[in-house]
Amino acid sequence: MDRTFDSIINELRSLRDTGSLIYAIHYACEDFYEVRDKPPSISAIALEGVNSGEVIVYSVIDRSSESTEREKYVLNNYFSFLQKHADARLVHWNMNSADFGFRALANRYAYLFSEEAPSHHSDHRKIDLDDVVTLGYGHDFADHPKLKSIGLLNGFHFRHFLTGAEEADRFKKDLHGDIRRSVTEKTSLIARLTRLLLDGTLETKHSGQRLDFAGSSLDSVKVVLTVGERFREVRRQLKRRHGNRHTLEVNDEYDAQDLIHSLLRLFFDDVRREEWTPSYAGSASRIDFVLPRYRLAIELKHAGKSLSTKDLGEQLIVDANKYKKHTDVRHLVCLVFDENGSFENPRGVESDLGRAHDGLAVTVRIYDH
Repeated sequence: MDRTFDSIINELRSLRDTGSLIYAIHYACEDFYEVRDKPPSISAIALEGVNSGEVIVYSVIDRSSESTEREKYVLNNYFSFLQKHADARLVHWNMNSADFGFRALANRYAYLFSEEAPSHHSDHRKIDLDDVVTLGYGHDFADHPKLKSIGLLNGFHFRHFLTGAEEADRFKKDLHGDIRRSVTEKTSLIARLTRLLLDGTLETKHSGQRLDFAGSSLDSVKVVLTVGERFREVRRQLKRRHGNRHTLEVNDEYDAQDLIHSLLRLFFDDVRREEWTPSYAGSASRIDFVLPRYRLAIELKHAGKSLSTKDLGEQLIVDANKYKKHTDVRHLVCLVFDENGSFENPRGVESDLGRAHDGLAVTVRIYDH
């Protein structure tokens, strides 16, 4: 993909705002790894209007005729749809290969009808959502399988979702109703993720909703991490007051909480203090911060002899279990201040501990210098 993330998003937003047609699309077929001498058979194709929410599904269960005729019905209606909506953008998830994708659908049509497919949507009107999110948020925007993982991170409730292998197994068993429901749900997920992306509210493994500040759109998680980076510089600056006037001295974690709270208020209107007592050994009452507008929870930890890498990992499990139940939180950001270099491999610790917990994203940043 040669285009930039911003150019794609701006184009899609313009199309959305002018009422132009944007459809999410997904489909399911038989196991293409097992097919040797023909294009894979199709079970169902679904589309959903990103603006309208209109859902269109073509499935072999819609007809009671012989299996090949049922599949012809699916493909005939799909290509008729493309002809009628030649200007529409089609947002998909990895439908790029000859085995699975737009080319595979055209090849299956040609195989069944002994003629070329009547419509070929131009490539510039096809948008791979996986590629776009990767452009904007990096390759590790979600754990594998990425589509389901990013759905969980954004609060999507799954009922009928099947993996590709599970759909192929249902195909063998002629359970096309299960496949129809799975494809419809995946298409709805792609449509919803597209809406969130265009609204600036998509959440990923390492990033949060967008924050408008000083005429720019910023990643809310990166703003919090930058506040943590500047914390010690601000603390040092506070000591350099004119005429040695009284100032805020940061002598313990409560002082640190007050200063972090003040810095967060520069960027976020609604910063809520959340006091709770963790269940891990020796823990006292602690203040975390919740930013409900951006679905973030922020916790501060101070490294020392009593906080090993193992301890930090165990505490994060407890903390994550608490915030998984919090209706205003989908991302936990843990700021760890390691003044004395207690962690031997801080970047490795960040990588090991910064992962999703059942739909709750967790980001760990250790400030060690």
